[in-house]
Amino acid sequence: MEKRTSVTKNYIYNLLYNILNILVPLVTAPYTARVLGADRIGIYSRTYAVISMVIMTGALGSAAYGQKEIAGARDDIRLRSNLFGEIVLIKGAFTAFVTLVFLLGASDSRDYPFYLIQSPFLIAAMIDISWFFQGIEKFKYIAVRNMCVRIAGVILLLLFVKSPGDLWKYLLIIGGSQFFGNLSTWPYIRGNIIKPHIRFRHIPLHIRGLTVYFIPSISYQIYAVLDKAMLGWIVGSDYENGYYEQAHKIVNMAVSVITAYTVVMRSRMSFLYAEFNKKAIQDNLKRSANIIALLAFPMSFGLLALARGVVPWFFGDGYEKVTAILCVLSPIFICMGYSHMMGTHILTPSGRQGKSNVGQCTAAGANVMLNACLIPYLNSIGAAIASVCSELIIVFIYYWMVRKELSFEMLVSAAYKKVIAALIMFFILWNITKLFSAGVFSSFLEVLIGIMVYASALILLRDKFVTEIISTIRLKK
Repeated sequence: MEKRTSVTKNYIYNLLYNILNILVPLVTAPYTARVLGADRIGIYSRTYAVISMVIMTGALGSAAYGQKEIAGARDDIRLRSNLFGEIVLIKGAFTAFVTLVFLLGASDSRDYPFYLIQSPFLIAAMIDISWFFQGIEKFKYIAVRNMCVRIAGVILLLLFVKSPGDLWKYLLIIGGSQFFGNLSTWPYIRGNIIKPHIRFRHIPLHIRGLTVYFIPSISYQIYAVLDKAMLGWIVGSDYENGYYEQAHKIVNMAVSVITAYTVVMRSRMSFLYAEFNKKAIQDNLKRSANIIALLAFPMSFGLLALARGVVPWFFGDGYEKVTAILCVLSPIFICMGYSHMMGTHILTPSGRQGKSNVGQCTAAGANVMLNACLIPYLNSIGAAIASVCSELIIVFIYYWMVRKELSFEMLVSAAYKKVIAALIMFFILWNITKLFSAGVFSSFLEVLIGIMVYASALILLRDKFVTEIISTIRLKK
């Protein structure tokens, strides 16, 4: 049996990469906002939304399915090698087919040149095997590769993107970075698999399994990406797409801290469900409820308090509307935190993806309807409202499905002191922001004050999870 990397180490590796994902946009987002302008950012947002849907269609849900299957077979190198070969074959062939159909069908579109420039994204999707390393819980390979690629991408962007006319260079750089990043993981496959034996009789079984995971991935795209496409189709303004894209950049920077944890835990929970280890499952769920609450509530209240001071210096002139969009999107951290926890820690690992699909499809349908109703009147604000409502819907649906395993009392016990601490932080920050003018230094000072206030409040409230962490640290000294 192979030595397993701990959840903590995997989380640290994944968190380091996600911290880089936070730091990189701190450099690139203000730069591209000023160099390219809101309209060019809007073109990128609209066209990449379409490319993302093509990629997700071609992937057939292989990220979640592959990770789960590999996690369940990680102690059997022959089985996981065969699974790896079969899933790679299916995913690569189907992604190539979908890509060809899309490029032929979109040849008459006004955005076709932008789609062609972003074709490295499509090729990168064909060769993406990050799900394999997630399945065997070796996040170090993914983290190191991604960090190198992100840094190289930033350097190329700063060197070559100098004016609005360089949008094509921007698209090519980020697409090319993704391609070379995915390609760089393949050498690490040596030693983790042996020569796979493709069992073609198993292909229909994999396709059936992939289809189950394909439904939520497409549903997620509907209410995570389609809103950008619908905004472009309905409003017809690249500026509105640009405002919405920039708001989502800030949201994605923060939410990556939460997803770093949920992705790591998906592999561990898949393994525990495969072993029917009920005690370990409950212990991990309790810890997850505490970690999600610890992260999500201060993020939501912090964004609401700081948005008006961050946007002016972060994006520059012409992006004032981004502040309002961010305020509307602020609850999304809480919604996404709990929906990801229930979906990736319970429903997917326990084999109840079919039930998860019901929730995903319901939320996706609600999102489309809300977008259709709200975008014509509220533009990008309407798309933001629809996104939050969709995430809230899926939280309620998921909780109904997992209520026997994840009691309401457990969630309240884990969260209520953290909510109080986050509210204290919010009211202090809200008043502090009135004392400072918008600027880089003042925003970072406010973030630091917010962290200190939140941590102090949790200690004074004697939050059980936080006091246990402090006690553990003291014992290790």
